[in-house]
Amino acid sequence: MLAKYPINENFFLALPRKSDSWVWKCILRNPHQFRKGLRWKVGDGTNIKFWSNGWCDDRSLVDLIVVADDAHLDLSLTVTHFILPTKEWDIVKL
Repeated sequence: MLAKYPINENFFLALPRKSDSWVWKCILRNPHQFRKGLRWKVGDGTNIKFWSNGWCDDRSLVDLIVVADDAHLDLSLTVTHFILPTKEWDIVKL
């Protein structure tokens, strides 16, 4: 499958090729519609940016919540930064 449809980290940036299937071309033409059915697999949270990836909703947390001054937010923090070793949320950091 990967040989026929090479996808990188963000396959929504891929461009359709002539040899692609009709279904694949439709997915690439309608990424917003396709995303509505997607869900994130958080795992250990090391690959998901807590504030800037849309892992809770279709939009990022920065877009979802009103922050008086978002300049103090560290946008590089991942979800794992907010999870304790017991796999519970670190409420203090939230």
